[in-house]
Amino acid sequence: MRFRHVLKALIFTLIVLPSIVLAEEKPNFVIVLADDVSWSSFGCVDAGLFTRTPNIDRLAAQGLRFENFSCAGAQCSPTRHELYTGLLPPTSGVFGNGYKPREDYKNIVDYLGNLGYDVGLTGKTHFTTKTAFKKIPGFTVGANEQAPTWELSGVKQFIQTSQAANTPFCLVVASVHAHHPWTIGDASNFPLNKIIVPPHMVDGPVTRQALATHAAEVEDLDNQVGATMQLLDEMNLNDNTVLIFLSEQGTAMPNGKWSIYDYGTKALCLVRWPGKIKPAVTDAVAMYCDIVPTLVDIAGGTTPPVDGRSLYPVLKGLTSDHREHAYLVHQGSGYSQRAIRNKEFKLIWTPKQANDYYLAVMMAPKSGKTFAKAWREWQEKAETDPDARAKIDRVVKHPEFELYNIKKDPWELDNLAGNPEYTQKVGEMHAQLQAEMERLDDTFSTVDPKDAKRAKKEKAKPADGTDTTEKPEPSELTDKQKKREARKKARQKDKEEQAKRKKK
Repeated sequence: MRFRHVLKALIFTLIVLPSIVLAEEKPNFVIVLADDVSWSSFGCVDAGLFTRTPNIDRLAAQGLRFENFSCAGAQCSPTRHELYTGLLPPTSGVFGNGYKPREDYKNIVDYLGNLGYDVGLTGKTHFTTKTAFKKIPGFTVGANEQAPTWELSGVKQFIQTSQAANTPFCLVVASVHAHHPWTIGDASNFPLNKIIVPPHMVDGPVTRQALATHAAEVEDLDNQVGATMQLLDEMNLNDNTVLIFLSEQGTAMPNGKWSIYDYGTKALCLVRWPGKIKPAVTDAVAMYCDIVPTLVDIAGGTTPPVDGRSLYPVLKGLTSDHREHAYLVHQGSGYSQRAIRNKEFKLIWTPKQANDYYLAVMMAPKSGKTFAKAWREWQEKAETDPDARAKIDRVVKHPEFELYNIKKDPWELDNLAGNPEYTQKVGEMHAQLQAEMERLDDTFSTVDPKDAKRAKKEKAKPADGTDTTEKPEPSELTDKQKKREARKKARQKDKEEQAKRKKK
């Protein structure tokens, strides 16, 4: 009898215990992903702006903050595809919202799932993939909703289920804050006279109000980060959890989202792992595509065949020389740009500008979008103010080359490309950019037919007050909107069938 007990204990030790040890050795991953928030919107960055982000600032003090972290393309879909697959737009084909990936690429669910992880997501997806996340309830999915909500009970349940199975987990908390229309939060916390307008913007009451309402929603995002940190603390998961915060891409204001400037492509990246990562600031050049190989590396896997590379040596403080430069794209109808950005300089190449979907559609004259109202204020002021005119021209008139010293000029106001002292620098970086384009098999010929069609329709439309601003992607639609779209398709199909019967 005693022998049987001893034998059972031995079997448990040999079979069960190793799996428990393995789960303990592999850290958990939690990624909190914001939505359309520029790098400058947080107190820890100290961009000289008026912000209220105490929880995110506390996280920055506890971990590693990246000073030179970028997304390749400043739109939701390409940024998320880059994050989850480790692929840059020229590789995946996802240059903008509405683009379909060329193939069913492997993603974070595949890579970490093969290493024994449960991989789940709550909130916004905006990502086309063959292998889906485990869906976790709690956070609003549709970014365009007027009253998005969030709570963490679903997240807690997901974690508890993984723990019960002795399985490490990777959790993505994908907030819809602060995606337009900026209806959440208390804007009175941000008096207009205290708002500091970024120097690349035209100052005015409409612009100040836009920045205040955006800041209020960022404040609620900060509350989400704080609640997530508190949950990990209450569940005693801090020590064995890598917590990452990412701001996605720039704010939906001119020169932000949809642009190749730093206000659009530069992001806040914070990584906390108590006892493993020392609190610090690094100037290492890194990108969203580096996240997947980093997590795989930390989890003990083999680096996948992606465009990104593991940041683990940077996280451990062994080096700050990660990438020579970040590779950036803007792809629109008749308006394409490529850029590279190192620790000191950024070169933007715009070989030809025919028309601009960004201005024709996103800033439509009759649009009720907050950023479009701000743009109209800029235009009105530019009629009499030379400084405002210069800032307007910066958005609508792109020379072939733009060179910025981003260390001295973080808002990219002083184009050095026309300065003879920087002729050699422009030539060097242009050669580097062309070499990178050749390596990635990237050209300026990839034009989204949807964008071209929209731009063509926009020219043909009368000024009847129709709002032609960006339509939500299917992944952002509410259940009610999905049902409405399904009914529309059914009615259209009925009409087509009736027409066929009449012809017969």
